[in-house]
Formats: sequence, structure tokens, C-alpha cells
Amino acid sequence: MTQSKIAVVGAGTMGAGIASVFAALGWQVALYSRSQTTLDTARTIVEAGAGSAAAHVLYTTSLQACLENADVVSENLAENPELKKTVLREVEQQVPPACLLSTNTSSVPITQLATALRCPQRLIGIHWFNPPQVMPLVEIVLGEATADDVVAQAQALAKAAGKASIIVRQDCPGFVVNRLQYAMLREALFLVEQGVASMADVDLAVESTLAPRWSACGPLRLMDMAGLDTVKNVSAILMPDLSNATDIPALVTQRVAEGALGTKTGRGFYLWTEESAASARSRRDQMVTHARKVASHD
Repeated sequence: MTQSKIAVVGAGTMGAGIASVFAALGWQVALYSRSQTTLDTARTIVEAGAGSAAAHVLYTTSLQACLENADVVSENLAENPELKKTVLREVEQQVPPACLLSTNTSSVPITQLATALRCPQRLIGIHWFNPPQVMPLVEIVLGEATADDVVAQAQALAKAAGKASIIVRQDCPGFVVNRLQYAMLREALFLVEQGVASMADVDLAVESTLAPRWSACGPLRLMDMAGLDTVKNVSAILMPDLSNATDIPALVTQRVAEGALGTKTGRGFYLWTEESAASARSRRDQMVTHARKVASHD
């Protein structure tokens, strides 16, 4: 996909990050928000990610101005199905048939959102991960009606952005990455709740053992390397004993009720200062970037 114009609808953390990715690549970028305050914050993120190229980004509170001459639309509004459908319906009315319509969501079914459109086959999910400037992969999520040529367009867009992509062929909640992640989060919280290990030790176990392994090989390759006979024997012991809870973990609901939301409030599972939160984010980004560089030389 050649350099084109991308209209980024929604200027929160994800929208601003996506805008910075394409601005840095020399694309025309228009970034929309209903809030000028949000746009001012987004400008800082885009400038940090795109440098001097950010000077050419259009920041606007007019959806019409954002969509003018767009070849690609990336919708990044809050995870509110009705809000997304309302805006996507308006977007469809203002862009030409060849414009790629994508929605960035981690939880709302693409098929559900597509019901708002006259041509539901036009809509595709492109699930970016935070921060978009750093994370190397996007999930391309098909709705029931998504057309094959739209899938090809989305793959070309991901490639143009320098991202690997996976195709999620069934529009299931959480897609692939979040399903894997939350299965592990459930077990991590279960181990803490049961007193098996402390929060810090569970984190250290992942950081020092699982994370390095998984950055080198995915779980299915690792099973092959371990030997499927071994996997079978261990599964017989472990699978019946793993958490299969369907409720939100109490450790999470209790802290949310207390307003302890994590880095944004200074307290979650850990205590945070602005400095320690910034340091943690920087370390995360450096580790992801390093792992990406190592993988690219394999």
C-alpha cells in the first residue's frame, strides 16, 4: 500500500499512537476528537513518536475535515458499541467506497458493529496493541460479512505500517492475544488468592522465565520442543487443577471499588509514582523493541 491519507477517529492513547506511526512514515494524517483538550494531549504523543513529521498532521474537532480525501479510516473510540456504531455509520456516509474502514477494538464484535453500515462487508477490525509505536503486531479481525478484498487491504496496511499481522477468522470475544493473556491473568490472580505465591513472585516468575521463552517461541512451538508426550503427561496432572473461574477476580474488583486502578491513580497491585510509572513504561518499551530486533535477525 502506497503512502496515502489516513483518518484517525479518536485521539486517545491508541489513536494518537496510530497517528504517530503513519506520520513517521510520511503519510497524510488527520486526527479527530470531539475534545480540543484530548487533541492537545495527542499532539504531544504524536510529536514524540513522529518527530518533525508531526508538523504535517491535521488535528481537528470536525469529523468531516478529518475524513476528507481519506483512503483509510482507523476508528479508535471507547469500547462502547453504540458510540462506535453511530460514528461508523456517519463515517461510511462521508468516505468513498474504496476507502478502507477499520475499527480498533479489543472486545466489541466486528459483526455487531457492521450492522450499523449499509455495506457491512466493508468493515474490518484492526486491533492495535499499546503502545502502537512499539508493539510489532496487529490482529486483523473478520466480521461475518467482511469481504476478502478488505482483508487484503488490511494486510497491506499492516505491512505498510511495519507491523506483522495475524488473521482472526472467527469474531470471538478477545480475539487471540487477549484470550491468551486473560487465561494467564486468571491463573496468576488465582495463585495469589490461594496463597501459593506473592504478587511480586508471580510477576518475577513470568518476567524471568516465561517471557524470555515466549519472546523466542510461541506456546505451540515450545510444546513441540518439550515433547508432546511430556505435554500430555503434565496436562493430565495440571489441567484439572487450573482455575476455571468465570467471575471477575476478587483481587481486581476490590481494588477497582477502592479507586486503586494502577499507574493512573498511583496505586493498584503496587504503589506508583509518576517517576516509577514512567520508568516501568520505558523498560517495557525497551524490552519489546529489543525482542523485536532479535526476532528480526533470526
